[in-house]
Formats: sequence, structure tokens, C-alpha cells
Amino acid sequence: MKSKVFFSIVILFMGFVLISCQGTQEQVEQVEQEEPVPVMDLAQVRQAIEEANAKFGEVSRAGDAAALASLFAEDARLLPPNSDMIQGREGVEAYWTAGFQMGVKDIVLTTMDVMGMGDMVCEIGKAEVTIQPEGMDAIQDIGKYVVIWKKNADGVWQLYIDIWNTNLPLE
Repeated sequence: MKSKVFFSIVILFMGFVLISCQGTQEQVEQVEQEEPVPVMDLAQVRQAIEEANAKFGEVSRAGDAAALASLFAEDARLLPPNSDMIQGREGVEAYWTAGFQMGVKDIVLTTMDVMGMGDMVCEIGKAEVTIQPEGMDAIQDIGKYVVIWKKNADGVWQLYIDIWNTNLPLE
């Protein structure tokens, strides 16, 4: 008797599963008509990001805020610590111009992970920043960051949303 009850429950459960998994013909047609998400080679994307990060370091050592800003999308956003959000490539350039004037001398970005699909990916990494205000000893800051990268119409990956913070303790 117990086996009949158990068997009936299993059959009933399987029926519910089958019914819940079936879509209407309209739903099936809609899924068939959707464009497939392009397959992305994350190793290639990571390489492009690491090359852009190397360029980021080069232009930071040169103190060239315009060249640094050119690595960002036109509609980019910076979310720096202890500051308001900065929008647009012009805002990015102004932010880094001020940073270089305050003594930012070098930025080394190291990619830890890249994930995503389509025309946007997320990078998680760590940063080493050297700051040397005029007449003072250099300060080494180590931190972490998250960048959302967006592929532009030319197929170039650009920084879209950039947020970071320090690992140094509050003083």
C-alpha cells in the first residue's frame, strides 16, 4: 500500500514538473526568434583589458590626463572614494588633471578576474598608486577596483564605470 501511495506521489510530482516546463507555442517561437548572445573569448577580452591597463600606467607616468581620458567611453562614470560621481570623458580628464597636479606619479593596475558577455564585461583588480606631492616623500597606496568595460562601435574596449578604494587603514 505504501509503495502505491509513494508511486502515485512520484507520478503526480513528475506531472507537475512536466507541465511547468512546457511553454506555449508563442513562448517557444519568441525564444527561437531572439538573437543569440555572441560567443566571447574572455581570454582575448582580458588581453585587451590588460593592454589598456598598461597604457593607463604609461599615460599616468607621463601625467597625460587627456590620453588617460581617451581610454574611457564618452559616457563614462568615475566613482572615486570620498567624492561625488564624475560623468563623461571631460569629467574624467578634469579629475585626473587634478590628480596629477596633486602628485599622482604612477598607477599600476593588475587584473584579477574578468567576467561578462556581449558588449560589457566586468574586471576586478588591484591597484598600486604612487603619489608624491611636491617637496614630500612618495606615498605608496594599494587598493582594489571594479571596472565595467564597454566595447565601442569600433570594437575597442573602453572603461565605462570605474570604482576603487584603498586598502590603507584610516588614520
